[in-house]
Amino acid sequence: MSFQVVSNDNELLLNISGWTAALTMRKEIKIPYTLIEEIRVGSYSFPWKTAIKRTGITTSGQKAGIFIIEGKKYFMAYHNANEIIMLRLKEHEFDYVVFESGNKEQLVNDIKKHCPSINIAQM
Repeated sequence: MSFQVVSNDNELLLNISGWTAALTMRKEIKIPYTLIEEIRVGSYSFPWKTAIKRTGITTSGQKAGIFIIEGKKYFMAYHNANEIIMLRLKEHEFDYVVFESGNKEQLVNDIKKHCPSINIAQM
């Protein structure tokens, strides 16, 4: 999976390339810090019974794409469901962005620097 998260002064930039970009029909997603309502970190259990795939791939080892789950629009990109960051967004194209990060603590700290009042929860 070709996916990179860049934290800059005003936003998170999710750079998507390779098969992930082709499957999701996206090369990047911009998330202004002001639109992040909550960060959840930990393990994520994909809801096989309720998820509706719009674009992308779902296998037991990979989730990449756009999904509708319980009426909410999700963008997902991960292999390891135990290394997840989930962002709950307001007034964005996506209600949730779920992705894998090998350096969750650093990324959460970077976001917290720009949004000190943001809620952080464990999944």
